[in-house]
Amino acid sequence: MEIEKKIPIHIGLFGHIDSGKTKIAEVLSEIISTAGIDAHPQSKERGITIDLGFSSFLLDKYLVTLVDGPGHADLIKISASSVEIIDCALIVIDINKGPQVQTGEHLIMVEALNLDTIIVVLNKIDLFIGNIEEEIKKIRKFFGSTSYGYNVPIFAVSAKDKKGFEELKNGILESINSLKIERKPTEDLIIPVDHHFPIKGIGAILTGTILSGSLTLNQNLEILPLNTSGRVKNIQIFHQDVDSAKSGDRVGINIKGIELKKVYRGCYATSNPNAFEFCNIIEVEVKNHVLFKPKTSFGTQLHITIGMLTITGNIYPFYELDGKRIQTTISNKDQGFKAIILFKEKVLIRKKNAFMLLSRLDLPPTTLRILGSAELLKIFREPPIFYKYKTKKGSIKNPNHPEGIICTGLAQSPTGAKKLIGKLLDSPFTKILSTFGTKGAVIVGIKDQNKIVKKGDPVFLKELRSFQLKNI
Repeated sequence: MEIEKKIPIHIGLFGHIDSGKTKIAEVLSEIISTAGIDAHPQSKERGITIDLGFSSFLLDKYLVTLVDGPGHADLIKISASSVEIIDCALIVIDINKGPQVQTGEHLIMVEALNLDTIIVVLNKIDLFIGNIEEEIKKIRKFFGSTSYGYNVPIFAVSAKDKKGFEELKNGILESINSLKIERKPTEDLIIPVDHHFPIKGIGAILTGTILSGSLTLNQNLEILPLNTSGRVKNIQIFHQDVDSAKSGDRVGINIKGIELKKVYRGCYATSNPNAFEFCNIIEVEVKNHVLFKPKTSFGTQLHITIGMLTITGNIYPFYELDGKRIQTTISNKDQGFKAIILFKEKVLIRKKNAFMLLSRLDLPPTTLRILGSAELLKIFREPPIFYKYKTKKGSIKNPNHPEGIICTGLAQSPTGAKKLIGKLLDSPFTKILSTFGTKGAVIVGIKDQNKIVKKGDPVFLKELRSFQLKNI
C-alpha cells in the first residue's frame, strides 16, 4: 500500500472525561503511531488520557488521523494544542449523561478554531435503557442552540460492543468528502513538533503534522527556537518509509545532528527560520465567544495556545480613535475586538497565518473558560503607546452669570483653566469656552439654551492621556 498517495485528513476527538473518546479511537483505528493511544505511562496508571494520542485508519481515498486529547478539565491545555492540525472534529457524548461541562467547553474550542464540520457520537448505548431516537432529538435541540445547528450528523454507538461503527464510518466519509481543505505544499516547510524521542542505533526522532511545504530525504531542517539544524535521514508516515511528504501528512522524521535533549513540544522544524519571530509583544484581532461570560478588562491574564504550546500573558483590549489606541473593557456583548498581548516570556510565533486560542484557565472548571481565538496582526519590539480618558468632575457655581455658565473644580488656577479652553464636556454641556476670574473657574457651553441648569450640577471633563505599557 502506497500510504503517501492517500489524502491526509485529521480529526480531533473531543468530549467530557469518561465519555469514551479513547475507546472509540481504538475501535476505529487500524494503525497506531509511536505516540499512539494512551502511550504515556501515566495514562495507564491513572486510567485517563493525559497526552495527545495519534492513530489512523484508511477510509476510501483518505488516510484519516485521529487526534485524541484529554477530556479532563485540568488537562484542557493538552487538548488545545491540537488547534493547528485538525480539519474537523468528533464530539463524543455519553448518551447516559448527555452534554456536560467539558462538552460545552470543547465545543466552544472547536468553534473558535473555525471548524465548520463536526460529527456527534453518542457512546455507551449498551448501558442506555431509554429510547435512543428520543435522546437523539434532545441532543439535536442542544446543538440547535449552537452554530452547528439542529441537523448536525449524530451517530449512536457502543465502543464496548463495537456497534454502530459502520454507520459512523459512512458518516465520517460523507463529512470529509464535503470538506474544502487548502493545503500549501509549495510554501515554507513548517512542522510543529508534538513528540520527540531517541531510538537506539537510529538516533533522534521528531514527530509532527506538516502544516505547509514539502519534506524530502537529505533535506536540512532548522529546529526553532533552538537554532540548531540537522539532515533528514528517514521519513515515515505511520510506520511506512517514504521518500517525501507534503502538507497535511503526519510524519516521523529521523534527523541527524540535533541535540534531542533540548527539543520540547512547541518547537518547530522548518526550512525557513525567517518565517518565525521570537517575541513577547503582539497585536491581535480577537474573535470572542458569545458564551464566554466574564469581562475582559485591560490587563486580564490569559492562557494563550500557539501551536503545541500554551503560555501565560496579559491582554489589553482597545478601540481606535483618530489613529490612537484607546484602552477599553470587553463584555460578551462586544463581539470582535483588537488587543495587545504581552507574554510572560518570549515565544516563537509564525509571522503569517498565526492563529491562537485564548483561555482563562484560572476560572473554575465548572465554568466555560475558552474566551475565543485570535489572529496575529502585528509584532512589536517595544510596547505601543495607549491612551485612556481621565475624568475630572466640576460643578456649576453660577448658572445665570451675564458672561455665561460658570463652573469650578476643573482647574485650580488661571493657568490650568487656560489649558482647558476648547476641551469637550459630557452632555448636556458642550465645551469649555473661556476662563473666569483668578481662581481657576471656567465658562462652559450648553447644547440646549432652554435647558434649566442649577447651582451644584456636575460637569464632567474627559481628557485623553497617553501612557506606555510596561514590558514584562
